[in-house]
Amino acid sequence: MWKKPDRNSEGIAELKGDRKLIQKRKARWRFKLLNACFLTYTKLILKTCKFEMINKELFRDGIMFAFWHEDCYSMELILKELSKTYSHICAIVTANTRGDYIEDTLRHNGGEALRIPDGMEMKTAFKKMLEAVKQPELTMAVAFDGPSGPYHEPKKLVFMLAKESQKEVVYSHFTYKRVFRLKKRWDKYVIPLPFSRVTAHFESL
Repeated sequence: MWKKPDRNSEGIAELKGDRKLIQKRKARWRFKLLNACFLTYTKLILKTCKFEMINKELFRDGIMFAFWHEDCYSMELILKELSKTYSHICAIVTANTRGDYIEDTLRHNGGEALRIPDGMEMKTAFKKMLEAVKQPELTMAVAFDGPSGPYHEPKKLVFMLAKESQKEVVYSHFTYKRVFRLKKRWDKYVIPLPFSRVTAHFESL
């Protein structure tokens, strides 16, 4: 389970979003039903799928971890294995209702969510993100093209945070056998199917 670093813990807490609002949304029966379904499916995938990580030794504490938005779910899944060794992994997650589901999946797999608003409000949150990412032991996971695209066009955020915190960027792309792809979504979101194979390929940028 993720533990807050001793230093700058207040900065991390400030990136948890409006907890009263989030808990109010999570108390609704619709959220509880859908979230139970999502977590049950996640448990099924973790139990039946084969996961492989190429160049896993590149992943360590204190890096920026980047991936494409289409692979968000797979990133959350491999955290189950990575969190056994690395205990300070956070992922930048949208502050809206969709992020509530992602937050619980991350927590189930040993990670933690930093709830960041979209649009202009993100500028205010940037300073807090910078305070958090400067913690030497913290690994921050960010989707290159998130939160809303364009598809496979890297945003500046990963590299800005890496430069300011002097952290290395480790990138992972995923290959699959047997998946369902949401082709009408901007990111062509990938959902592994039961008994499929998911391979994460790590590279240092």
